[in-house]
Amino acid sequence: MNLEKLIEYGVKAPSGHNTQPWLFSTGENEIDIHPDFTRALPAVDSDNHALYISLGCSAENIVIAAAKYGLQSYVSIPESEKGDTFIKIVLKNDDAIQGNQLVNFIEKRQSTRNNYTERDVPSHDLDLLRKSFDFEGVDMITLTHSNEIEDLEPLIIEGSNLQFQNQDFINELVHWIRFSDREAKEKNDGLWAKCMGLPNIPCFLGSIFMKYFISAKSEAKRWKKLIDASAGFALFTVDTNDAAHWIKLGRAFQRFALTATKLNIHHAHVNMPCEELEVRQKLIEQFNLGSKHPLLLIRFGYSEKMPYSLRRDAEKVIL
Repeated sequence: MNLEKLIEYGVKAPSGHNTQPWLFSTGENEIDIHPDFTRALPAVDSDNHALYISLGCSAENIVIAAAKYGLQSYVSIPESEKGDTFIKIVLKNDDAIQGNQLVNFIEKRQSTRNNYTERDVPSHDLDLLRKSFDFEGVDMITLTHSNEIEDLEPLIIEGSNLQFQNQDFINELVHWIRFSDREAKEKNDGLWAKCMGLPNIPCFLGSIFMKYFISAKSEAKRWKKLIDASAGFALFTVDTNDAAHWIKLGRAFQRFALTATKLNIHHAHVNMPCEELEVRQKLIEQFNLGSKHPLLLIRFGYSEKMPYSLRRDAEKVIL
């Protein structure tokens, strides 16, 4: 059983700012996924919920890929001796297991951050997205009608404004942007400017540009264009706001993202109203979410593909 091959699928998962906050360890027929808190994002993800969502995405890639090799996966969420929650995947041969076609889209999936075309997603495909996962304690609503998007837009803008008025957020974002192709290919992580439609420039010029020429006002204007052209939004919620549910949310989102990729539907994160607590509460009230916790907001639609973000080799993240 080639566990490193499965981990290669795991590292293709999405993560906030493409920090890749995971470390893997292997035992006999098992893979453990541990959080790498040195790659946490304290300014934008103070409770590490997005970090654990990323670990869940990675785990689901491994589960889907394992089926291709006739392996059944048994996923549990224990705690380490240090008290950190991690993911344990035990793999067993199973001649009856059927491969999942989604494995063919793990390497094709991407967070596409460009402008989308003003084209609606057919109702049949929307149904497939809504039915793409089934994890207890995780739900998703799709917002596709113009009045729903009109209600959502000011919350996205408010979240963006709060973040771009926060110097800690800006410093953290700049730290993870790879402005030059050279830096991106040396580090194989972070937000490659090329993937964001930005020019290849030296790091020091990019930092100056981000810190002194990008403002809450300019970001609000940019987001309004992106929102208006999106076919819809998917809002993911959990029943309980804890690490176990964050991981399940990640697994659910990865199924959604791979299904969207299969349907040639592009997607990208719009997490600002979920990350800012005061805006999150408004999100709950606006869409009558009750006791549910909205933690992930995704825009989707149709667009041209962008360059793929880079990943570290599996051997560099295996303990």
